[in-house]
Amino acid sequence: MFSSPVSTFAPVMDVPVGPDYILGPGDDLAINIYGAMESGGVRTVDRNGQIILPSAGPLRVWGLSFSQVERLIREQLSRSYPGFQTNVTMGRLRTIRVYVVGEVCQPGSFTISSLATVTNALFAVGGPLKLGSLRNVQLKRNHHDVGTVDLYDFLLRGDKTTDFRLESGDTIFVPPVGPVAAVEGEIKRPGIYELKGTTKVTDLIEMAGGVMPQSYLKRVQLIRSKLNAEREVIDIDLTDSGSNGDAPKDALVQNGDLVRIYPTDPRIYNTITLVGAVKHPGEYELRRGMRLSQLVRHEAVLPEAYMDRVEVARLREDLTTEVMQLDLRQAWEGDPKHDLSLKARDQITIRSGYRTPWKITLGGEVKRPGVYTIQQAERLSSVLKRAGGLTDKAFPKGAVFTRVTVQEVEKRRLDDFVRDHEQRLLSEASGLTLVSSGLNKEEVTALQAVLTQRREQVRLLASKVTLGRVVIRLDDPEKLEGASNDLILEDGDSLTIPQKPATVLVMGSVRNPTGVLHQENMDAEYYLNRSGGLTPEADQKGVYLLKADGSALTGFVKLRQIEPGDVIIVPPSTEAKFQWLPLLKDLATIAGQVALGLAGLAAIF
Repeated sequence: MFSSPVSTFAPVMDVPVGPDYILGPGDDLAINIYGAMESGGVRTVDRNGQIILPSAGPLRVWGLSFSQVERLIREQLSRSYPGFQTNVTMGRLRTIRVYVVGEVCQPGSFTISSLATVTNALFAVGGPLKLGSLRNVQLKRNHHDVGTVDLYDFLLRGDKTTDFRLESGDTIFVPPVGPVAAVEGEIKRPGIYELKGTTKVTDLIEMAGGVMPQSYLKRVQLIRSKLNAEREVIDIDLTDSGSNGDAPKDALVQNGDLVRIYPTDPRIYNTITLVGAVKHPGEYELRRGMRLSQLVRHEAVLPEAYMDRVEVARLREDLTTEVMQLDLRQAWEGDPKHDLSLKARDQITIRSGYRTPWKITLGGEVKRPGVYTIQQAERLSSVLKRAGGLTDKAFPKGAVFTRVTVQEVEKRRLDDFVRDHEQRLLSEASGLTLVSSGLNKEEVTALQAVLTQRREQVRLLASKVTLGRVVIRLDDPEKLEGASNDLILEDGDSLTIPQKPATVLVMGSVRNPTGVLHQENMDAEYYLNRSGGLTPEADQKGVYLLKADGSALTGFVKLRQIEPGDVIIVPPSTEAKFQWLPLLKDLATIAGQVALGLAGLAAIF
């Protein structure tokens, strides 16, 4: 309230004056006479408290109210100017000097308007400090106590009837704060309040603005500190029911008390939860005797609702859950076996009979690629017919057909494959550590680099695998229909038909993995040579051929027919390869030294 800074302490001059204003030295009175003759002037109250009236002489006005002075001036002027009218108004107001001391922000002497009150003076000094009293502000005048101002009347209720008018030389004294008590919790204005006189808990709550709608008044806690002892808690019941046992209805608040008001139970007990295929799911009020047909009416369910089996989950007294299955149509017909009587916290679930349509994605060299909605048990040839068939540039042998369910299985197996090979390489690295004492530093570093490269090659090969691919032999829709490759489609299937390739890919442990232009009647050796040949880490026996349709051929790869779009994969060797020659040399040297030692011993003995 008082925290806004005051820009100046200059007296206020343009405030209207009421009839109860008391005049004093320095006030100006504007006196105007009008009628047959007009005259006017300003008369200032001198130090003796007098003004000089024309043709009437001095008139003492000090200590009189403005209404009394106005009546007195008219009476005096009417004697000198009979038949004329007079008008008396206040001109410039005098300033007064007052003193504000005690627990205030800026104590001292201040010049303010003669219309100022105790509250105006407190605003001018920035108000009381936190340690200053708000309920015992004292006004002293001529060594006497004029009265006490309770600022709570003004701050909490807007009542200024006890706000005294100041006079020059008055002293405002703000003593230290008196007894205080705090209130917190579900209250409109939680805080610390100064006590005055006898104050009960209800009085303190009223000062704090009252309780909130969710306040729990059956257990209001009063926390009190005993003198030179521990704190204690007093539970108070502020309701009229008296259902809290021997809890007191109210209590007197003492200095340092804390009143705590708790919220009511946030849970809602008289509700039923309705979820699923309904228009307005959520919580509903449980009325007395409510049944399932009264809660779920015909117009409340969605068209796709499966009403033959409605589930009602109910919590038993032993906190276990009971699930009941009911027929909603029979409940509407009034069958008491299915028209269940509902209880609080029941959860009613109405499933949806709607199933999301299955879709398949066609891409590449089909006449109308895109996403197609399929029926249950629809085959691949049917969807290809709907897509217009294949284009002239299509390469059916290289068609990539993927399936989500297969992809999930292959992903797990591929992870197991990579993990097993990495474990084998780690075992090889540990074996290298055991024999590294017979190798120099350069050889150990080279072997470690080879192992790291082999691990990276395994990961690279795993990243190139198309997960979820199903090997099929694709043909035109007319030829495919009825064949063994005419698959029954599933949701999420994808078919991509590429253009006819002109290269053969060579990947893996070759010096230059690349694509080589396809040549008729050329074997795998031709393409391996065009890729720089095998590396020392290559597994020559493990070379296999990955056909364009996704099938893999092993054994006698060099005798296989290579077609466009095929991939020759040379895997890295996973066998342990150590350079045993340096180790054997060291063992021979040690054996020779032992033999010479034995010969010397024989000569001596």
